[in-house]
Amino acid sequence: MRRVFSAVLTGLLLSAGLVLATPVAAPAAPSVDAGTASTFSPRSPVRVLDTRNGAGPVGARRTITLDLATRVPATATAVVLNVTAVTPTASTVVTVFPAGMTRPTASNLNVPAGDTRANQVTVALGTDRKVNIYNHSGSVHLLADLAGHYGTGTGTKFTALAPARVLDTRETGPALGQRLTRVVDFTGRVPASATAVTFNLTVTKPTAGTFVTAWPAGTSRPTASNVNIPAGDTRANLVTVALGTDREVNLYNHVGSTHVIVDVTGFYTPEYGAHFVPLSPERVLDTRYGTGTGGTTTPLGPRSVRTVDLANTVPDTATAVALNLTAVDATTSTFVTAWAPVGDVPIASTLNLSAGQIVPNAAVVAFSGERAVALYNANGSVHLVADVAGYFAAVDAEPCTTDCVYAWGSNWSRQLGTGQLGGSSGTPTRVIGLSGVRAVTGGSSNGYALRADGTVWAWGGNYAGQLGNGWTAASYGGSAVPVPVAGLTGVTAIAARGQHAYALRADGTVWAWGDNFHGQLGNGTRTHSAVPVRVTGLAGVTAIGAGDSTGYAVLADGTVRAWGFNGGGHLGNGSDVDFSTTPVQVTGLTDVTAIAGGGPSNGTYARRSDGTVWSWGYNFSGALGHGEFCADGVPCLSDVPVQVTGLTDATAVASGNYHGQAVRDDGTLWAWGDNTEGELGNGVQCGIGIDTSGCAYNAPVQVANLTGVTASGTSNRGGYALRDDGTVWAWGSNYDGALGNDTVDSHTTVPVPVHGLGVVTAIGNGSSTAYAVVPTP
Repeated sequence: MRRVFSAVLTGLLLSAGLVLATPVAAPAAPSVDAGTASTFSPRSPVRVLDTRNGAGPVGARRTITLDLATRVPATATAVVLNVTAVTPTASTVVTVFPAGMTRPTASNLNVPAGDTRANQVTVALGTDRKVNIYNHSGSVHLLADLAGHYGTGTGTKFTALAPARVLDTRETGPALGQRLTRVVDFTGRVPASATAVTFNLTVTKPTAGTFVTAWPAGTSRPTASNVNIPAGDTRANLVTVALGTDREVNLYNHVGSTHVIVDVTGFYTPEYGAHFVPLSPERVLDTRYGTGTGGTTTPLGPRSVRTVDLANTVPDTATAVALNLTAVDATTSTFVTAWAPVGDVPIASTLNLSAGQIVPNAAVVAFSGERAVALYNANGSVHLVADVAGYFAAVDAEPCTTDCVYAWGSNWSRQLGTGQLGGSSGTPTRVIGLSGVRAVTGGSSNGYALRADGTVWAWGGNYAGQLGNGWTAASYGGSAVPVPVAGLTGVTAIAARGQHAYALRADGTVWAWGDNFHGQLGNGTRTHSAVPVRVTGLAGVTAIGAGDSTGYAVLADGTVRAWGFNGGGHLGNGSDVDFSTTPVQVTGLTDVTAIAGGGPSNGTYARRSDGTVWSWGYNFSGALGHGEFCADGVPCLSDVPVQVTGLTDATAVASGNYHGQAVRDDGTLWAWGDNTEGELGNGVQCGIGIDTSGCAYNAPVQVANLTGVTASGTSNRGGYALRDDGTVWAWGSNYDGALGNDTVDSHTTVPVPVHGLGVVTAIGNGSSTAYAVVPTP
């Protein structure tokens, strides 16, 4: 462990600020020790070193030893320190490294004579839990503040976020005055269970030389600092700090007044998240010498972006990368932002520098659909150096023992829950961290599991709070591993579609969370919610369903309620309103036992106790199944229920994007609607060109070669069936591996077996990802 963290230190130091006159060759490949994943234990900052208090300054080419044996447990492997160099007599570099190892050719701080600078350092513990601190030139006072430690014992895990601005006193005012404190509230940005947060703290335009300290709200201000800055300058430092009362952090300014900016990049929780995995140092970018980025030696110009590909540096289970970014010789004052290359440049910054400066700062960057980091320069031109020191990865720390979940298909929002980043999988792979699952389903970018203890867990995207864990992820991000939906117990059923989800509790109430643009949360508002809210006025509910932007509930009396989007008659009550934020009754339906909501361009289906199936909504490609197609004089939707033709013994229903399915009591499966990609599974190939024969059916046709079907599901362009022998079968489009049979076929018109699952007890699906519950792993 110590050997590997020593390697991490070398990477951190190389990237922290020593800008070499000649290029440094990167290792051929990162060195990863499989046993090095560690968790984090935060604490309120405590000063563990101050040479001004008796020891005196550290002279040129001198090393001092910091003993942390009384500060961290024997299981600790590394510490997080904020190291400050105070008024050196000459320009110098400061290096922090494990006791007992050779000092690396690297630095953590580059400090001009007379200046005071700080930088956050993660350093491996050396002999007897000690670290060395070396000063290169002149003499300098050194300070160190301990913010926490990594270790092999019990600790917290990390969830990386897209950088998001939480505070900017230039916009919200006022500036932080002398000896005053500003409280930063991270509610909505991190869950209630979070114990620590990581953010980039920028201090700008102070009226006097000052320092700013971050510490947990509700505790006494420590003798510590995070940013030291002269009057009129702008400086940033990465901060990792324990959270205090109500998920709050205090910021204190010592002298004059100054503006402060906070950009959150991640949080630590005990229940879920990623472990830190160190790497041997690898320089992945140096624009001075052509390292990385295609070998170009040109600096970044104004308003330009350079993308660093890390696919050969970190594995596909990585959720974020830890790197140090150094900006060299800017031609004018500028700032640099690091983020995943998705969408526009975020309103956030990583480091700030003036013309001619050399400025490093550590950064933790969340990945999105690919293992890459984008770097943006605002003004002038500047050279950039980036060194990877490690990554955060999803680790299956608690392997499943019974009733496990397997997933296949699309993974662009990490909805596979396997820890992999982006892409897709045509092979079912186990969702990590879940046992005891009784039901599973998915939305457009999420998976959801109902466990036997009545709790609900979610994974995947989270821009609208669809994880239900109390926080949102700006623009991209979420969780590659399951997280608990907050506050839900006694749940008996779940449903999801689009970017929202529902839970039915044993008391007959319905709870909803996520996207609410069309009122699909049913609580009388159109405000998204990152925690479950109760659907208004519903009691005695026996079944639930989810449309793309609409919710459905079956009451004990067999009637149906609907809420949310109504653009295609989805409410089923004959009204022409665009949406309803509270439940309304679907017209003319009684004795309903099951319901299935569809995609934005499909129908909704309800099964009655007499085995008939009823539908309403859009009728594109005959999706209502009532024997009619859209044509002149024939409407393309029905805003009240109509009967699906020929079904009198249905036991279950399912809805795709443009088609429906029903299981009959003889164990056969029937489907209707669009068949362009073989969605109906009846062995008929859709015609090509002007021949459209077999491309759509306005009444049910039998899915070929299936008997003993007990449950069914759909994908965007296909279907799934669970048979009584525990096998799962798939048909239709194979986009993103939706068939789960390890092939690259574009589609199939007849069912094929999903591979590698064994005996399955339940299936579920999102729009492009499928899930199965398997009793044994």
